[in-house]
Amino acid sequence: MIGDADLNIYWERNSNEVITKEIWSTASDLGYSDIFIPEYKYKIIDDHIPFLRAGIPAVDIIDFDYPYWHTTEDTPDKVSSESLAIIGNTLLHWLETKGMKYSE
Repeated sequence: MIGDADLNIYWERNSNEVITKEIWSTASDLGYSDIFIPEYKYKIIDDHIPFLRAGIPAVDIIDFDYPYWHTTEDTPDKVSSESLAIIGNTLLHWLETKGMKYSE
C-alpha cells in the first residue's frame, strides 16, 4: 500500500526502530519529509512480523489510510507511479548508503 496518490507513510510501532529512523531520515534528505512522517500512527501485524520473530530486522512501509484497500475499487488506476517512485528511490538510496550493513 505504497501506491496511493495521497501518500502518507508513518512510523509503524512493530518495525525495527533504528532502520525505520534511517529510512525516514533518507527520505527527508531526498525531499520527501511531507510523505514520510516521523511519528507513530499504527501498530500493524503484517508480513514483517515473521522476519522480526526470526531475528531479522524489518520495517513495514505502508500507507494504512488507503481508502480502497480490500474493496472492489482497489484497481490499477488508483496506483500512482510517482508514489511508487518516491518509495523506490528512498529505499534504493537507503540500501546504497546505510542498508548494506544489515546484510552481514
